[in-house]
Amino acid sequence: MNRTDIHRTAITLSLVFLPFAAAQTTISTTLSAATQAALSNGADVRTAQANLDKAQASLKATLADPSALAADTLAAQQAAALASVQLQSAKIGGLQNALSAYTALYTAQQNVDLQTLQVQSDTKNLQVVQVKLNVKNATALDLKNAQSSLDASTQNLADAKAQVNIAAQKLAALTGLSSAVRAAGLGSIPALKVSQASLANGLTARLPNVVQAQQAVAAAQLNVTLYSNDFTPAQTLSNAKVTLANAQRSLDSANKNAATSLSSAYQSAANAQQLLGVALQKEGNAQTNFKQDQTRLKTGVISTVDLLKSQLALAQAQQNRVVAQASALNTLAALSAASGNNLTGVGGL
Repeated sequence: MNRTDIHRTAITLSLVFLPFAAAQTTISTTLSAATQAALSNGADVRTAQANLDKAQASLKATLADPSALAADTLAAQQAAALASVQLQSAKIGGLQNALSAYTALYTAQQNVDLQTLQVQSDTKNLQVVQVKLNVKNATALDLKNAQSSLDASTQNLADAKAQVNIAAQKLAALTGLSSAVRAAGLGSIPALKVSQASLANGLTARLPNVVQAQQAVAAAQLNVTLYSNDFTPAQTLSNAKVTLANAQRSLDSANKNAATSLSSAYQSAANAQQLLGVALQKEGNAQTNFKQDQTRLKTGVISTVDLLKSQLALAQAQQNRVVAQASALNTLAALSAASGNNLTGVGGL
């Protein structure tokens, strides 16, 4: 093969290996657009907003009612406060679901690119073995193994394409977008700059289950206060004190669970960020190696088969980086849910 043929082969390879996602995408959406659509169309968010509107209207009416009792006023205030926290929680939950669906779709799209290249590599390997067999430099078993590898990679490619369609349907269900939607990319992943201690500050006021437990204690305490008199039966007061003690234990448990969940989510997010850094470094190494092999091909040091192997290694490194990005983003979303603060950089919450 002369240098002209080598250059022609290199150009042909670059055309063949165009990313599947870029060639097949019909409707593209960004991460930001997908999350905004999910928040706008999410049933849980709409329900939470309606509940907040209802609770605020009820509170306004109660405060304007001169005949409202202390218990009625407290209940209305608590309902409005809880509904507000629940709305924010619903938004973060909707954001988390959207991010999970979007990253799953993008990862599936990138896997199609990888599996396409794997099929091309296995096809080329089968051709090489066939040539070797013709000159008695390979065995029939070598040919059989090469064919089996190609069959397996072909099936993997078909499954990868099916997974894209499934992931697109899941994202469409959350966002209201077409099932032909494709993910445009993940962009840069926000760094975890906030400390766990700062996230723990005010945590109990941002989590619905803890707020609800706090309100149960406040309501029970009000009853104890109201029943601590000479005209309320002793048994009624005793029951109210038991209810208060139970509520306090439930609140203590809720606080401990919230702290544990935050700690676990924070550690997962921090670990995912470290693994993303490793994946980026490995991708850079693979990119450097591929560029070097492109030069080596031009100088006739390696063959197109060797370059294909190098390109496959780069594609695998790129897929590993995408998986690491998805993990980092999803763990940030999980930390957002555990802390009541949006740390994902999208969603506008």
